[in-house]
Amino acid sequence: MADAVYSLYDREALCEILETFYAATGLALRVINAQGETLDTFGPDCRYCAKVRQCALSEEVCRQAHLDGGRQALALGETYIFACPGNLNHIAFALARGQALLGAIVLGPFLMDAPDSTLLSALGEQRAIPAAALLDLYDELQAVPVFAPARVNSLNRLLDLLLRSALPAERVALKENREMLYQQARIGETIQMYKARGEQEGDYPYELEKELLSRVRASDAPAAKGVLNDLLGYVLFSEGMQLESVKNRSLELCTLLSRIAIEGGALTSTIFRLSNAYLSQLREIDSVETLCLRLQKIVEAFTDTMFYSADRSGSEPVRRAIGYIARHYTQNISVRDVAAYVGLSPNYFAQKFRSHTGCTLREYVNQLRVEESKRLLAASGMGLADIAVAMGFNDQSYFTKVFHKYTGLTPAQFR
Repeated sequence: MADAVYSLYDREALCEILETFYAATGLALRVINAQGETLDTFGPDCRYCAKVRQCALSEEVCRQAHLDGGRQALALGETYIFACPGNLNHIAFALARGQALLGAIVLGPFLMDAPDSTLLSALGEQRAIPAAALLDLYDELQAVPVFAPARVNSLNRLLDLLLRSALPAERVALKENREMLYQQARIGETIQMYKARGEQEGDYPYELEKELLSRVRASDAPAAKGVLNDLLGYVLFSEGMQLESVKNRSLELCTLLSRIAIEGGALTSTIFRLSNAYLSQLREIDSVETLCLRLQKIVEAFTDTMFYSADRSGSEPVRRAIGYIARHYTQNISVRDVAAYVGLSPNYFAQKFRSHTGCTLREYVNQLRVEESKRLLAASGMGLADIAVAMGFNDQSYFTKVFHKYTGLTPAQFR
C-alpha cells in the first residue's frame, strides 16, 4: 500500500527529487510498493517494454523483477544495477524500514551497449516470440537510451546520493558507518603491512600519490579508492594517527585533484566551486575516521568529473592550452602567448576558451594560482609574501585581493 512507503518517506520531497532526476537525465523512474505495484511514475512508459508485455512477459514477471532488484539493493545497502527479463538494464534503490522492504525506486530501462539482433534472439527462443513480433520489438529497441558503463556507474552513484537525502536519518548513519568500517579495515591492513616490514617513518610515498592521480584521470573510481586507502594507511602509520597531519595531507591532495580535473578538461567554475566546498568540509572534521571517509567521497566526485569532461567535444585546442597554462601559470602569460601555442588567432582563442571554461584566461590563471596557493598555505611554512611571488603575483596586496575574491577569505584567514 502507498501509505506503507509514504508513512516513512516524505512523498513530496521524494517526488521532487525523482522529477528533477528525470528532467536532468531523461531516464524514467517509478516508485513501487512491497508488492511491486507502481505508486508514482516519472517519465513515459517504455514502448519496448509495453510490446514485450504484450507478446512475451506478463505484468507480474516485470513486477517481480523490480522487487528482486529492490531486495538486492536492500541486502547491499546501496543502489543495485540489474537486467530485467526483457534484457534491459535498470537501477533499484530500496525503500525500507530496518531490514523490511517497503518498496523500491526503479530507474530505467536503458542499455549499456548499442542494441542489436542478438539481444532479442535469446528472448525470442525462450518465449517463442514470432518473427514479426521480434521485428517490431527491434524497432522499438532503437528508442531505448544507451549509456556507457562508466556513465551508468555515475548515474548509479548520483541516484544514491540524491535519494539518501530523503532517507530516515538512522538508515543514512548505518550506511555511512558500514562504509567507514570497510574503509578502516582496508587502511588497517596497510598499516599492519608496514609494521610487519618493520619500516620506520620515511619519505612520503609520492609514487602512490601519482598513481592515485593517474587513476582519477582514467575515471577508475574503485582503483582510485584502493590507492587512496594505501596512501592514508602510510600517512597514519608514519604520523601516528595525528588528525592535523592527516588533515594537512588531505587538503593538499584535494587541491591536486582539482588541478588534475581542470587539466583533464572539466569546467573550471565547477571544479573551483567543488574544491572550495571540500576544503571547508575537511577543515571542520574532528576525527581521523570521518576525515578518511570524506576524502574517499571527494576522490569519487573528482573521478566523476573526469568522466564527464571526456565527453565534451571540440575542445582539443583548449585542452592543449590548459596543459600549457598548467606549466606556465606562475609566469606572466597572455592570451596572445597561449593562442600562438595552440595555433589560433587571439580573438578566436579567447572566445573558445571562455566558452569551454566559463571564464577568461586571466580569471582562469588567477584561479589556478589561488588553488596552488591553498596547497602551500595548508602544507608549508612559506610566508605570505613568498607565496605571492611564487604564484606569479606582482605584490602581496594584489595576491590577497585575488585570493579573497575566489575564496571569501584572506590568505592569513585561510591558513
